Amino acid sequence: MDCRKFLEEFSDFIDGQSTIGIREAIQEHIALCKKCEVLYSSTQRTLRIVGDHSEQTFELPADVSARLYDRVRTRLKELQK
Repeated sequence: MDCRKFLEEFSDFIDGQSTIGIREAIQEHIALCKKCEVLYSSTQRTLRIVGDHSEQTFELPADVSARLYDRVRTRLKELQK
């Protein structure tokens, strides 16, 4: 798995919706790729903080979610150079 594929599958992985094969590939990738491991760890910490301090679930507006995803993808591309 490369970083591009990781980003494509990341949301489903975080939500527990990945197949076993994808889940294993992502785990192998983050064990080898520091950039993706940082993204994964940061996301996990953020979800834990939000979960600890909120009884309500919420979704980001679609435009915010899209901008955030684009920024992460752009930053990973920059780091790969």
